[in-house]
Amino acid sequence: MRALTLLLLWLVPAFAQETGGYLLGRILGLDLGKGVAQVRVQGEIKEALLPADGGGFRVGMRVVLYREGGRLYVAEPDRMPWLLGLLSLFALLAALVGRGKGMRGLLGTFLSLLVVVYFVVPRVAAGGNPLFYALLGSLGVLLFTIYLVHGVNPKTTAALAGTLLAAGFVLLLSLLFARAMGFTGLASEETLLLKQWGGVDLLSLYLAGVVVGALGALTDVTVTQAAVVQALAHANPRFGLKELYRRGMEVGYDHIGSLVNTLILAYAAGSLPLFLLLTRDPTPLRFLLNTEPFAGEITAMLLGSLGLLLAVPLTTLVAAWAFRGGRGGPPAPHHPH
Repeated sequence: MRALTLLLLWLVPAFAQETGGYLLGRILGLDLGKGVAQVRVQGEIKEALLPADGGGFRVGMRVVLYREGGRLYVAEPDRMPWLLGLLSLFALLAALVGRGKGMRGLLGTFLSLLVVVYFVVPRVAAGGNPLFYALLGSLGVLLFTIYLVHGVNPKTTAALAGTLLAAGFVLLLSLLFARAMGFTGLASEETLLLKQWGGVDLLSLYLAGVVVGALGALTDVTVTQAAVVQALAHANPRFGLKELYRRGMEVGYDHIGSLVNTLILAYAAGSLPLFLLLTRDPTPLRFLLNTEPFAGEITAMLLGSLGLLLAVPLTTLVAAWAFRGGRGGPPAPHHPH
């Protein structure tokens, strides 16, 4: 949700600034006493103001500069070369380790980002319902990428059905609990800015973040669970619906334990600054946790985990029905190359 909010802030017209005000340069010298830096920018050496705390800048560092009213300001380090290097490393390892599926997964990730940036966010920024467009974009990407990565086969279709069923439950629970707890969507500084500029349904934005945030983890567990049931069905075609479900859930319990823990840690890691306030704020814990920023994060964490809990039995049931008696064709053969 935070990433979607930041993208909205970037695209809201009232927030937009002319890109011509930004420049790239390199720091040649620092005078922390005066709060200025000597920078080389566009082949010239100029003076730029540093942040009040110095910003941790170093001589030789490439930086982003902002020009306003004839003055230059050192804004941030130029991180793009490092980000592109990290992206290249990720793509290389995806190709070497994941081979064909790794590259297809990378393509699916790239497509997902394009859909969010160029389909979902512009429509929400223009006043569209965040929940509707986020779900529409996510489901479209999910339909494409899950078949792209895992192939068009009964296993993938069973996994997709389990994912959609679990996501539907998460959406219904999100609507119920958000209304019951009186959430407004005002849980961060970014959403406060969006409220000032208007035009965005902040509660729908929060709900979209909860549901879409759980979809990736749901896909992971449902594809694996459907593959387990398919393998069981073709190892013993005599297994009926009940037996396939029972044996599939023996593996599913392990998936639940590991993935719920993973999802909780992922949410908690993203909310560390918020949770650190617990050690600083004099408000009693019971009332601090009752505030929307804390209650909203905890709710998102629990609803995402509930989605995982529901995805395993739902996918197992769908797959057991699809593969009962050895139906659906054998599992795809594994090719070492």
